[in-house]
Amino acid sequence: MDGAKRRRLMTLKVSRDGGRTWGAEVVFMSSDSLPALQSSVWPPCQCLRCVPKAVRPSTRA
Repeated sequence: MDGAKRRRLMTLKVSRDGGRTWGAEVVFMSSDSLPALQSSVWPPCQCLRCVPKAVRPSTRA
């Protein structure tokens, strides 16, 4: 795909220490093969509160 059709859709940088340091920049481009959204939330939350119980990983030892 040429540069005119390749557009930046979203850029993310994540901090896990309250903003003191930041991880590497992740860029989602219009030409990337992205899965269809199942909701309007992006990226889909993977916390135990949001993930349906049927697909949650086991947290028991």
